[in-house]
Amino acid sequence: MKNYFIEEDFIELRDSVKNLIDVIEKYKNMGRNSDEYIKELKEFLEEVNLVLEEKNLTKKELTNLHSLGESYFDSRIDNSIYSYYVYDKNNLEKTHQANDEIEIVKKRFGKILYKITEKVMYHMI
Repeated sequence: MKNYFIEEDFIELRDSVKNLIDVIEKYKNMGRNSDEYIKELKEFLEEVNLVLEEKNLTKKELTNLHSLGESYFDSRIDNSIYSYYVYDKNNLEKTHQANDEIEIVKKRFGKILYKITEKVMYHMI
């Protein structure tokens, strides 16, 4: 069984998930369902930490990670991380600043998740 684990990638993934959680927590009073996003990301972080601990990732786990990544960034799913934003009707400047910061960490998270799971895409073609 081939091991698809690359430690540097998973360290980067762990760090990007932590950053995303931190930013969502920072602005959670401005966003709806923030606690649900945080809970889900913390569960995902636990799985990433488990992979880092075991230093092993099978093709099935990589495929599951790919599917999870697709659902995280699916624009048709209302509760996907893709559609997460915050809003403060009394402070549009703060709203823009917060959403810019959120967008940066979402993109970083998406890039590393894609980087890891593109191995699956390569084998599916």
